[in-house]
Parts: sequence; structure tokens; C-alpha cells
Amino acid sequence: MYAILMKKEILSNDIILYNPMTVIEGSYDEENDYFIDKFDNEFYKIDDASFAFSELSEGIYFTITEEELLSRYGINTIEEALNYYQDDVFSNFTFAINNGKEKLVVHQVSLSELKELVNNDNLASSYYNGMVSIPKRKLYMLTQLNDEKKLRSFIDYSVKSLKEFERHKTNTEEKDLTKKVNVNINKKENGNNKNIRREIDTEELESYLKERVIGQDENIENLVTVISDNYKTYDPHLIQRPLITGPSGVGKTETLKLLAEYLDIPFTKYSTPTLSGAGYVGKDIDDILKMAYQNSSSNIKKCEESLIFLDEFDKIASRGLEVSDVAVQNLLLNFLDGTLYDVNLSPYSTVKIDTTFMNIVCGGAFVDILKNKNKKLGFSDTDFESLTITDKDIIDFGFIPEIVGRLSPKIMYNNLTSEDLRNILLRGKLSPILLKQQFYKEIYNVNLKCSDDYIDGILEVVMASDTGARELKQIVYTSLLGVSHELQRSSNRGKYREVIIDKEILSNNKVYTLKKR
Repeated sequence: MYAILMKKEILSNDIILYNPMTVIEGSYDEENDYFIDKFDNEFYKIDDASFAFSELSEGIYFTITEEELLSRYGINTIEEALNYYQDDVFSNFTFAINNGKEKLVVHQVSLSELKELVNNDNLASSYYNGMVSIPKRKLYMLTQLNDEKKLRSFIDYSVKSLKEFERHKTNTEEKDLTKKVNVNINKKENGNNKNIRREIDTEELESYLKERVIGQDENIENLVTVISDNYKTYDPHLIQRPLITGPSGVGKTETLKLLAEYLDIPFTKYSTPTLSGAGYVGKDIDDILKMAYQNSSSNIKKCEESLIFLDEFDKIASRGLEVSDVAVQNLLLNFLDGTLYDVNLSPYSTVKIDTTFMNIVCGGAFVDILKNKNKKLGFSDTDFESLTITDKDIIDFGFIPEIVGRLSPKIMYNNLTSEDLRNILLRGKLSPILLKQQFYKEIYNVNLKCSDDYIDGILEVVMASDTGARELKQIVYTSLLGVSHELQRSSNRGKYREVIIDKEILSNNKVYTLKKR
């Protein structure tokens, strides 16, 4: 179980500010009502009145299990989920108000809401993620929220007047002054055509992606064309929602992350199977938009132009076993069409988010469709090269025609060949080997040289595991742990000029050759 360690600062007799410090891991003692971290330290919850007004300064809140974390954020690694979890808490100010009961009432106020409260647009957002010290944050609060009446009236105001509040807040959002060098935005209304929302240099964007995602040139061109066309219209009927299919590890997610990076727009990857339809217990569209809003630094305009990737889309196909799968598909119809949603950020805060011009991409392996087609044609389960997925295939697979009609075009990523994987390692801009070579040169002034059989050994492992390019980074970085450990020793600084590795290091990362200067 995880929790946020909070440090309390009493602002008045009834109001306490809690500063988030870090994420801690441990377990919750239900009988004694406290959290025990892995070092056997005991912490009480911040909403406990006896703790709040005791001499203790640190408590915990926002407790959550590992399973709940992974489910909430729709990702597979606990490290990523913990980052999202920490960001959620660190991007808000947390207050507890004494209501004369055993449990205090806890509220969270975002930076933009705080600006509205104190009518001060100059409040910096640099406190985010703990980059500003607690004393400076305390100074903000003590100088701007110097009495509890102001805070209480704000909380009442935010509950009663959300629509007016959010409309005003949107008008006062901070403008994003940082733009990527490769983004070409025409600020002169693009000649006489006022329908163009953003002009994209598609040749530069395609080149940028092809240097980093190998073996998918035609698919990259198709995807860039769709996104570029979407930016050229204000007509909702012309907005396209592509469906990307293809095996795991061939570059679907990587392409979209890099595309968002190039365009300098927020990127949100959401695991579609975590959704549930109306009338079922689980997550809904609010969870997607809440995550997108947080990834957009709580900026509605940026959120509405962000890129959302609905991953594992094939897993919501109805196979006649779960009625809820069809319910989820129906839930997504309006989302894909473009709808204005009231998104509940907290019990007292709501924002309106329009999905009409959002960059929404659906994706999944859909490998079972290909396997079924192969069986009918008499091919092996992995021979997908000459096969395509049609709308009829997707409907037969378990999708309602209404949602299939909204997903256009269908872009099918290729299986990566051994030669593709070799090119990723030797020529790709994101090659884990090239990145490590650059790192060793810059940090230790050491040249990293890899033999041909080292490359061949990596390819043998990846091709046998059928995991695609995703495993390349893990194999390379694991094999170099021993080298990194040796170069990090203070006694070895400036001692070596070159490290040579071969296939043997893949089975024993202590085997390598270091050459002295």
C-alpha cells in the first residue's frame, strides 16, 4: 500500500495546510488506525482531529493499493503509476478544516483556483512537485490566505458557482510560452483560410518520426496525414479518429508519444478495458478526461488539443460473454463524436472539456483476428504479412457497427523483422546502444564499442520472445549494468578511454574489456 507523507502547517484555529512531501510505501493498521512504513515508522491520517491538533508534524493521506494505482491510471508499471499519483497530489494545495468532529473535512485547491481566490495571477507554479521549499509555500499561504473566512467563503463559492468560476478561470489560464523548434504554427490565419487551426510541416514531422520509429514508414505517413488534416478544419464532421492495429512492440505507442512531443501537445495513454458502461461499477469517460486535464497542467485549452491514445482497444470486444463490453462501446460513441463533458475533478470542482477537436486515437494488437484469418487460409499463427483487417473483421470480432464506422482510417502496423530490429539498434535516433554510447562519452569520456555478435545475440533473444522493439532497451541496459557500476567508481574517474563488449555480456554483465588511457 502507498500513501503521501504530508507535513502540517496550522493557518488558524480551524484551518490546516498540508504540504505533500513524498510517496511512502507500507501497510495500514486497521485496528490502531495508523500507517506503518517499511521502516516501521508510524503515521496517523491527516483528517484525524486528535493528530491534527497534536504536537506531531507529519501524517499521511491519499492511501491506495498497488492494484488500485495501476487500475486508476491504466498503465502496467507501478513506477509510472506512482509518478501520476504523486503529481495528482503535488499539483494541489491540501487543506483540512475543523468541523468539531472526530474527522476533519479535507479539501484540495488547485493553483488556478488559488489564483482566483487571492486574485493574483503572479503566483508561480514552480512549487509544483516540491521544487519550491515548504517555507516559501507557507509564505504564499500566510500572506494571501490570512484568515479562515476568506478560505471558507472560497470553498462555498467554488461549490455554488462552478460554472461561472470555470468560465472565468479559463480566461485567466497561463499562456504556454514554450514551443518546440520543429513546430510551425501560422499565426496570420494562414492566408485567407480561417479554418486552419494549425499548420504542420508534414515532411519534417514524418522525417522526425521515421528516424525514431523504424519499419513503419507508410503507417507514419498515414497517421501524420490524418492529424494534419484534423488541424485544418473547424468542421466536426471532418475530424478523423484513426484505429491503429498491430502486434505488441512494433511502435504504436512510441509513434504517438513522439508525435505529441513534436507538436508540443499533452499526451495521455489510457487502458480502455478499465472503462465500464453506464450502470456498471468502474471507470468512465471522466477518468480519461481527468487524466488528460492533469497531463495538460490543468489548462483546458491545451487539454482540448491534447492527444489521447485509447490503448488495448481490442479488449473491449464483446464475445458474447460480457454485456458490459457493448456498454463500454456505446459509452465511447459520444466521446469519439465530440461532446462537451462536465468533468468532476473533486467533490467541489468541475471543469467543462470538449472532445470535438481532441486528437483521439484508438489502438490494439487485434492479433486474434489475424490468427483466425490465418487458420482459415492455412497459414501459421505468426505469418501476418499479407493480411489486412477489414471493418467486417472488426465487427465479427465483437464491435458494434456504430463504433467501427467512427474509427477511420484503419492503420495496420507491420511486424518487425530481424533487419528492422537491427536498424533500430544501429541507426535509430532512440537506439539504446547509441544513447548509451553518447552517455558514456559525455559523462565518463569513455568510448563504448559493441561487437557484431553482441548485436546478433540481442536479436536472437528478441526474435525468440516475440516482444518486438520494446525489449531492446531492457536487454541493452541490463547488459551494461556492470560497465556502469565500474565507471561510476570515484577511483576510476578519467582512468579508462574505451570499453569493449561482446555477446558474452548478455549472459554475464561482468564480462567486458576496459582499456586504460
